[in-house]
Amino acid sequence: MTDMRKLFFDTRRLDAAVREKYGLSEELMMENAAARLEESLSKIDRRGKLLVLCGGGNNGADGYALARRVYMKFAEVVCVECAPAKSELCVLQKKRAASCGVKILRLDSLHQFIEKNSSEIYAVVDAVFGAGFHGSLPEEIAEAVSEVNGLNAFRVACDVPSGLDSLGNAGGVVFSARTTVAMGALKVSLFSDCAKDFTGEITDADLGVSRGLFENSMEQAENILLLEKEDFVPPLREKQNVHKGSFGHACLVAGEKPGASVIASSASLRFGAGLVTLVDFSGRLSSGAKLSLNEDGFPSPGFVPYEIMCGSEFPAVVSALGFGMGLGSGERMKKCFDWISENPSVPVVMDADVFHEPSLRAVLEERCSKKSPTVLTPHPKEFASLLEICGFGKYSVKSVVEERISLLKKFCEEFPNVSVILKGASVLIAGNYGGRIEIFCNPWGCSALSKAGSGDVLAGLAVSLLAQGYSPLEAAKNASLAHAFASRKISPDYSLTPFSLIKAL
Repeated sequence: MTDMRKLFFDTRRLDAAVREKYGLSEELMMENAAARLEESLSKIDRRGKLLVLCGGGNNGADGYALARRVYMKFAEVVCVECAPAKSELCVLQKKRAASCGVKILRLDSLHQFIEKNSSEIYAVVDAVFGAGFHGSLPEEIAEAVSEVNGLNAFRVACDVPSGLDSLGNAGGVVFSARTTVAMGALKVSLFSDCAKDFTGEITDADLGVSRGLFENSMEQAENILLLEKEDFVPPLREKQNVHKGSFGHACLVAGEKPGASVIASSASLRFGAGLVTLVDFSGRLSSGAKLSLNEDGFPSPGFVPYEIMCGSEFPAVVSALGFGMGLGSGERMKKCFDWISENPSVPVVMDADVFHEPSLRAVLEERCSKKSPTVLTPHPKEFASLLEICGFGKYSVKSVVEERISLLKKFCEEFPNVSVILKGASVLIAGNYGGRIEIFCNPWGCSALSKAGSGDVLAGLAVSLLAQGYSPLEAAKNASLAHAFASRKISPDYSLTPFSLIKAL
């Protein structure tokens, strides 16, 4: 596992700590910021014009410093003063840029400039607002951002695309970047669901000290970490003297919509569980005909693959249990809850219909008190229902998406020893173990996963890893990463099906 990168709501206090601790001036750090912005433009055809939108604070100062550095490296470098220079460094950097010959336009002149030069503008840099922004862009700036978003130009955001607030939510128009250069450290706002349509490729820029020194220059209350490819720990089989029992017995429960559990079971087997049993209390699946995979490698509709065991009761030995997907409510749910109460040491993944069950709170409280290994896999609507059932109040789906970090923290404070995979464009995985809440962000998913059955695959992967001995939090992280990586192998992205996703693992 790598030294994981941290995410911060705001790095201004970190900036100050670095300056004090390592004797770096604010101006030197700004020069490094401008140099990193310049690097982001290294592949742009220099025969075109560069447009830099500058705010009145230190983000704008970064923009003016960049313009000075690249003056005469493009056909023309033009700064647009989106707000009067206010900070001391912004005033200074603006003056320096102008003295070098950089053209500085008033905001109300931008439209005319674009009309005359649109085909010659090869790159646009957004240096208007930084990580501390909140609300919506002022009308004139919003119009300017909308206009440059429409240009056929390479767009770079300095620190955070203007229009995103500290949580990554948008109050209106947002600068649409191809690349975002985060200054000093990565921001939480860059990894929200909303931000995924605006950030483009995200890089972090050192401002004169290494990332590790910058991130650890002061104590932080937050513990939000970014999951990267190097953090993935697949269930590789290193020992040779083994048998199927060495890799666990995963058990899943079928319900009103048995297809969901068939998908989850297939994913569990594919991801390394030694044995997978599908329990159908009605006996329909266990007594029905079983067909093998069709010519495309997918189970024929309505049938269970040969390699998945079927039964109408829970097996005598279960390494991990998953239920909720397509289960429905009523007697099936009660049987599952009763079984996990009687078998508290068995790791459990709860999904889908579970999050609408009124008795869930008592079930979770019992599992928490016994430190029973538990993974929950809700999407935002299901998480809203879970929060209401558990006494946190009513939340809309919009509120869950916008406040997901704080809501996850509240939930984990109340329900320790439970891992949560909160699904979304950028997935969050959270858990409270040993009194320490950790939140991990998985940014690797893509829109291909917006298909019915994708969540069933994820639940099946988590069950498989639990059956193979992963801890709940490690199972949650690695199931989520595997799910995301597999989705990126499927092309075109609209063609993904649950079983093509399983095949891509």
